[in-house]
Formats: sequence, structure tokens, C-alpha cells
Amino acid sequence: MPSFIYKVKDETGKVFSGVLEADNARALRKKLHDSGYYVISVTSAKEKKRLPFLERRINLDTLLLFTHQLSSMIEAGMPILMSLDILWREIDHPKMQVVISQIRNRLSEGKSLSEATEEFPDVFPVMYRALLKVAETGGGLVAILKKLTQYLEKQREFITKVKRALTYPLIVIGVAVVVVILMLTLVVPTFQRVFRQINVELPFLTQLVINISKIMRTFYFWLALTGVVFLLIFVYKRLRKNPKTSLAIDRLKLKLPIMGKIFYLTSLGRFTRSLSLLVGGGLPIAESMDIASQTAVNKEIEASLDWTKRRIVEGVALNEALRETKTFPAILVEMIAVGEQSGTLAGMLERVATHFEEDLDSRISRFLTMLEPLLIVLVGGVVIFVLLSIYLPIFKLWGALAQR
Repeated sequence: MPSFIYKVKDETGKVFSGVLEADNARALRKKLHDSGYYVISVTSAKEKKRLPFLERRINLDTLLLFTHQLSSMIEAGMPILMSLDILWREIDHPKMQVVISQIRNRLSEGKSLSEATEEFPDVFPVMYRALLKVAETGGGLVAILKKLTQYLEKQREFITKVKRALTYPLIVIGVAVVVVILMLTLVVPTFQRVFRQINVELPFLTQLVINISKIMRTFYFWLALTGVVFLLIFVYKRLRKNPKTSLAIDRLKLKLPIMGKIFYLTSLGRFTRSLSLLVGGGLPIAESMDIASQTAVNKEIEASLDWTKRRIVEGVALNEALRETKTFPAILVEMIAVGEQSGTLAGMLERVATHFEEDLDSRISRFLTMLEPLLIVLVGGVVIFVLLSIYLPIFKLWGALAQR
């Protein structure tokens, strides 16, 4: 189905634009008009396709907004088709509007919501789609959408915390890099000309910094640096596509000092939170494990979870299967054992997920508290090194003049 770029005006005079699919421009004009809009223009998007890396992706916030508002409207008794029509107008995201429009079309054709979302795996995660399928078999759509909203809010909260925590260190590193580059490309050349005029013998340290400055002021240096960066990214992506090297990388990440524990807790928190939601939503434990393992974002842990899933299929209890892998902490295994015995597995998983998330927050805070003074010392050391190399010849000249 072809895509069209539209521009419309609502009854308040506010102008909207976006991209939608339709059989033809006339059909889209009619649809927009029937939705209460004054159509300004509808043009083919065929000639205006953007490169994939320039497209505005559907992020977590947009998916959260869609899920929360859909849940609220359906709970209020609004038909799902009408709810999607309102969301199509309210969500100011062209790509998401295309998705909403296509979901509505599929529902009109008689498909279920889970079947419609299956067409957009890059927008709706596998866990999201699986829970919608559960809702359609008697799990209650509103209840499932509320649980998904809470899950997405937890994810957003974690991402926001990490971003906020990393802001200061990244600013310090950024400022340090800019200062060093400016010193080497602007300040050092000025002193170099002065040293040349007074014909002073330069110490090794000064000559080293001047040589670095010369290299950095050439076009080829920046070209080579850019090439190295792109090469490293390319090599990393290639290694990630290979199952063996990807597993080795993730195994190494878990063994890193300090950061290894952070990666480990991140994976455990995501897995247990996802498994709690899936089990609580009514999915069988084996299917829940299959889906939740994909959220662990670490191949080493995913491999252990795959083993666990196979043992569950063989009839072994979840806590026993996890214990056999020797990958997971005792608190997770024991709380799952209690949950299985008492019939409160989803609740226990939620508790242990909260425990991992709190432990992760604490470790990240301690790591950044330790990192900040180290960064300041490192930045100060680099600046002092450059300044010392510049002033060494001057000190040497002053010493020579004082002896006369």
C-alpha cells in the first residue's frame, strides 16, 4: 500500500502533518475529512523516502503514551476503533500514526489486536504482543494494558536514572576533550613560534607535545581518527552478529571489575521484571521463560536461561533448574522456590526484581561517586602535563638568565 504525506487543519486551526498509508490520495483525503479535518494537502511519499538512520524512531515514551491512553479509553467504555482514531489524532509522531492507522485497518478487517501488532515487531516487543494474546483469551485487555504501562514506566524510570547519573561525568569528559584539543591546536602553536624566535633548546617533553600538536593540526589526522572510529564500530557490529564472539563479549562484560556487577544486575532486573509480568498475565512458565530470556540483553545469561527452559519442559521446577546453572544468585532461586510452593510466583518475582533494581541503583551511585573525583584528577593531570611542557623552556630560559 503506498504512503502519502498529508497536511491537515483541525477545527481550532491547529495544523498537523504526517505520513499515512492508503489505496490512493483520494481515499486518504476522504478518511481525513471524515475524521473532522480540513485537508490542506496530500502528496505521494514515494519520492521523499528518508534514509533509515534519519527516520524518527518510535521510542519508549511514545509506546508508553500509546499504551496508557489506550488503556484509559477502553476502561472508560470507549470502543477500540474509536480509541485508535483519537490516538491517531493525539499522538504527534508520523511513524506511530502510520502504525495506529494500519492497526485500525487490520481490526476493521476482523483481525485481533495481537495479530495486528504482530506486523510491527520493531514497535511492539515480543512480550507486549504475547500479553495481548493472553488478554484476548480471557485475561482482560484493560488489566493487561495497565500492567504493560507499569512495566514500560519502570523501564523509562531506569533509563532516566542512568541518563541523569551519567550527565555530569560525560560533561566533564566532553569539556576536558575540548580544552585539550584547543590547547594543542591553538595555544601550543603560539608558544612554538615564540620558542623558535628566541632559539631556545626544547626539552623532550615540550618537543613531544609540539609534535602531537603538529599531527593534530593536519587534515589526515582527523581523517584517520574518523576512519578508526568507524572501523571499530564496524568490527564490533560484525563480532556481535557472530553467536560465538557475541557470547564471548558478553561473558567478558560480566567479568569486568565494578561494571561487570552492574551489567549482571541490569540483566537480572530486566529478566525477573519481565517474567513477573508474563507469569502474572497468565502465560505458561515455559513460554514465559522463552520470552523473558530475550529481555536479559546478555548472551551468557540468555544461554543459562535457555538451559533452564529446557529443564522446565522436562518437568524440573523453575527454582531447581535455575540452581543447576550456577549462574543466578541464591536470593533469586530461594524466592522463586517460595513463590512456587505458595502459588505466588509472580509476586515473588516482582519483589526480587525490585531488589535487583535497588541494588543496581545503589551500585551505580557508588560507582559515579568514585568516578567523579577520578575524572577531575585525570583532567587536571592532562592539563597540567600540557602546561608544564609549554612552560619548561621558559623556566629553563629564566634559569639561564639568572646565572648571568
